[in-house]
Amino acid sequence: MNPKDASREVRWDRQAFALYLLYVLANTYPYSHPAYIGRFVPDKGDPLFDLWQMKWFAHQLFRDPRHLWDANVLHPLKRAMTFNDSLLGLALLGLPIGGLTGDWVFARNVLFVLGFLVNAWCTYRLARLLGASGGGALVAGLLYGFCSIRFHHATNLKLVFGPLIPLFFYYLTRWARTGRSLSLLSALLTWALQMISSMYYGFFLFTLGPLYGAWMRWNHRGHLSGAAPVGPRWHRWAALGIGTAVGLGLVFGVALPYWETSFQFGLRRSMEENAVWSAVPGNYLATSARLGFTWWGRRWWDGERVLWPGVLAVTALAAWPWRNRTVLGLWGLAGLSFLLSLGPQTPVFRVAYAVLPYFSAMRYPARWGIMTIFFLALLAGLGTTRLLQALPDRVRRWVLAGLLVVGLIDLWHAPLRALPIPAPPPIYRVLAAAPEPGAVAVFPLYSDFREGSTFYAYWTTFHWKPVIGTYAAWAPPSHEWIRFVLKDWPLPHALWLAQYLNIRYIVFHPESFRNVGTQDQWERYRQLMTTALPPEWVLRRKQELEDVLLVLNLEQIRRDLAVRPPARWDWQSPAPAQVLEPAAPEARRAMTDGDPDTAWVTRYTGDWHVTVDFGREVTLQTLRVYTDPKDKVLYLWGSSDGSTWRPVYTVPWWVWAGAHVLPDGRTYPDPDRWKDRPVLLCAPNRVRYLKLTASPVAGHIAIRELQVILQDGK
Repeated sequence: MNPKDASREVRWDRQAFALYLLYVLANTYPYSHPAYIGRFVPDKGDPLFDLWQMKWFAHQLFRDPRHLWDANVLHPLKRAMTFNDSLLGLALLGLPIGGLTGDWVFARNVLFVLGFLVNAWCTYRLARLLGASGGGALVAGLLYGFCSIRFHHATNLKLVFGPLIPLFFYYLTRWARTGRSLSLLSALLTWALQMISSMYYGFFLFTLGPLYGAWMRWNHRGHLSGAAPVGPRWHRWAALGIGTAVGLGLVFGVALPYWETSFQFGLRRSMEENAVWSAVPGNYLATSARLGFTWWGRRWWDGERVLWPGVLAVTALAAWPWRNRTVLGLWGLAGLSFLLSLGPQTPVFRVAYAVLPYFSAMRYPARWGIMTIFFLALLAGLGTTRLLQALPDRVRRWVLAGLLVVGLIDLWHAPLRALPIPAPPPIYRVLAAAPEPGAVAVFPLYSDFREGSTFYAYWTTFHWKPVIGTYAAWAPPSHEWIRFVLKDWPLPHALWLAQYLNIRYIVFHPESFRNVGTQDQWERYRQLMTTALPPEWVLRRKQELEDVLLVLNLEQIRRDLAVRPPARWDWQSPAPAQVLEPAAPEARRAMTDGDPDTAWVTRYTGDWHVTVDFGREVTLQTLRVYTDPKDKVLYLWGSSDGSTWRPVYTVPWWVWAGAHVLPDGRTYPDPDRWKDRPVLLCAPNRVRYLKLTASPVAGHIAIRELQVILQDGK
């Protein structure tokens, strides 16, 4: 290349970069504004979860890197981070900003804005390498860097930040043309960084990269370009080997914990789930751009699937595949990506799902659309080049300017949605200062990983104590089971599970109860805190504004609720004469004859109770009461003299059994199976008299059988 052409190329590059930079600053407003970039996020769901992941990695990387994946959420699970896509790579990129300034909102939004710029610039460089002119490469970078799917997923940093995709193919192209091992090594390291930044994109590259590399290598066989390699051959092989080891080490260091979790819990996305999140051809007309959404995009709008490639993508039609093998390969990969985005509707996806194990780790086939857009952008760059070359010089500039104006208008999305970052409630300052070790349960307990659970994850970064629940892309098998038990707080079995899981801190957010329409539940909890929670089980109670923090006395709870199942399940019914109330012979006989089919049925009244006299003081270990499933909850009371009664604390057997398979179990006892015959493990007690009462709910009540197991037969 002569100096004049080189100067022209440099000028084109500078102009392209300047255009992208100006468009980024304008099209990402208000995040490009200094007053907003450190204070606002696009949403209060995924962005908060992004911030939690980035801050966790930065916190743990220097504190205890051996447990990098043992995040402080989803307690008591190990490798809790592996229930979500990895964000480690982006956390490392944001570390210089977030670590130095302490402002991770600012760090995230800098990566968000830079993502668009670097997406476009890397695609521009790749298009130039593939033979596009400056104008054609400018179009290619515009289409990929600012495609509508990125703005639609502005809440998800992993999907916005995509420059590693064009960079990966850039290095593969250089390797195919020159045969240099350094280029192949750079491609491998780029893929490794992509895997730890977003596994979705990493899997895309792992699938399409070998096809692209093999095709381009075959395309340039026999006429590799570039200078001859310098240095001995063994030096080059050693460098390639070391770099490969580093890249694979990064990948396997991340992938191995994910594989272990997947194998342990049987995590797998079904074909049916993939079908739900697949694209249809019409989704490629859906756009969230200001102009396109109003004119045509809204009729094709379908949640996750906003796949408009840009109006300038039509210029790809000018890149005819039969004229150039590089173009043919790009069209092939664009078509393959398109078919994969349609999910199980196509045999291509079904074959890939059956052959490639990592396909079962993904549930959004529509995201393959980003690869379709990427290859169409490159083809549009080559097609634009061909169109412009057919025009006279003085017309060419005006046509290119017109194309760019159309493209800039078509992909205009600003201003973007911006919400203030939610500050942690003051109660978390109190929690952070609490010295006792233990985990945290935050009420309300979200069961469906809604937006509120991402608040809980983000707020953990202000105290770093382990927390049950919070958001996860995979629903851990234990989470719903733990939530089901703890929602009965402060009943004894919920507190027993709390001490078993070392949950010392209970936080209540009354406003969150109101937000989800469960104010009555909060009123119930507030009442039970004063009427049903023994004061010796609470170390202290703190309140900031409306929020309440309870610090449990786990040591006392463990002593008072020390339950265990019997060595032998030898059930025995009391003698009819031992039943003091009710006095009716048929009632006594029904409850003690050993036959669950015979029942004593009566209307419930407020003073309803059953009283048994064992004739001497005994230690109850296990109790079983057969009732009708629709009957009300029973309460147990014990007495030594028949006049002074105290609660007999019990833990259902299914709670004890389920807790003892935590945190590694795939399945847990179903409480619905035990409603008609609850097996209750009794806390330490000595009683002569046993009384059963019931909750004040209208209707009848039926007792079919009452059986006990005494500790050591005494």
